[in-house]
Amino acid sequence: MKQCRVLYVARTARGGSAFSLYYLIKGLDRTRYEPVVLFYTQERPLIGDKLAILGVKVITLEKQHRVSSSALAEPVERRDIGGWLEARFGRWTCQVYVFLKACYQFVRWEASRVWPIVHTIRQNEINLVHLNTGLCHGTPGIIASWLTGTPCVCHVRMFDELSHFDRVFARFVDSFVYISRAVAENYITQGIPSAKGTVVHNAVDSTEFSIDFDKVSVRQEFGCTAQECLVGVVSRLDWWKGHEYFLEAVAEALQQIPNLKGLIIGEPETTPQNQEYFRMLQSLTKSLGLEDKVIFTGFRSDVPRLMSALDVVVLSSSAPEPFGRAVIEGMAAGKPVVATAAGGVLEIIEDGVNGLLVPCKDSSALAQAILLLLSDQGKAAQVGSVARQFVVKKFSLERHVAEVQSVYDSVMGVAKLPSAI
Repeated sequence: MKQCRVLYVARTARGGSAFSLYYLIKGLDRTRYEPVVLFYTQERPLIGDKLAILGVKVITLEKQHRVSSSALAEPVERRDIGGWLEARFGRWTCQVYVFLKACYQFVRWEASRVWPIVHTIRQNEINLVHLNTGLCHGTPGIIASWLTGTPCVCHVRMFDELSHFDRVFARFVDSFVYISRAVAENYITQGIPSAKGTVVHNAVDSTEFSIDFDKVSVRQEFGCTAQECLVGVVSRLDWWKGHEYFLEAVAEALQQIPNLKGLIIGEPETTPQNQEYFRMLQSLTKSLGLEDKVIFTGFRSDVPRLMSALDVVVLSSSAPEPFGRAVIEGMAAGKPVVATAAGGVLEIIEDGVNGLLVPCKDSSALAQAILLLLSDQGKAAQVGSVARQFVVKKFSLERHVAEVQSVYDSVMGVAKLPSAI
């Protein structure tokens, strides 16, 4: 088989989607696929540097991330305009308004990216474009693929709300890859044909979480002794990640376990909404009297090392998670995980077997689950052990890459090779 050159188009080099892309590229069969990565912006060089170490060509279009007017506007205001038009002039008027607004936003914020992607495809003799952006933010790459006659795969990592504008461009995508069944159902219910997509769960490189880290040094870094209990959330500080419920749960659990400390590992997003969210979390920490009990670590590149020192890993999202990368990372580290029972998490955790599930926005239930694991070391160890075995088997990097490459083969019309899995 002739080597296929794949262009991976990503909005940013930050967050779980960027790490997932890195692991996919890391595991590619380089005798069959040669990756080239194009970021709209990197913001942080970590993923770009890691890709460079792998010998991957990395292209960055912009020095700074663009924040569109739609990102700055309040969601309620957008809905009110559409509702006002629909109430007075009918549903079709609202749909026309939404479509024209999407066209305007594309021309203002996205259209200028089309030609650089076209240029990259031609200059690098790309055979396949893989959008790491989902459909809503993938329009420049879709148009560039269409203009150059290059097959296009769209990797969907969020619960996107598709407009008619988005669905127009969906027809130019050859195949969709969904990170969970929950995400796939979201697209299918919005009119994307089910036959056009494949569910490929995210993966974790379990070897990164198998290292014998110095847990004592991690705890010393945060002023935590070996006798203290340490729980943590690993997530960017985004408004729907539910860190406020984690803080409330820690405050409640402290009433029974006074030697408890918490880590919030991650940095706030740059949008005004999430900067305000970060300030709210800091204020809540103070009002709950947790200044000496909860530490905001900021961005960390050594997540496996930090996880090794945690007694419990928590995912406290207040809205359904598309997948839950932090969940499988905690499980790969052999830690008991407590997560909110919604979205893709339900495809990972079997409650009471390889983790514990709690309702979204229920800090008391979260506190009780944390207390259960901290007070029963045998139960915690058993859950963590089962969790690691489960992740190594079901969410291995090898399986993930094989399934994505199978999508590539289908799109490119290549006969599937026998799988080693």
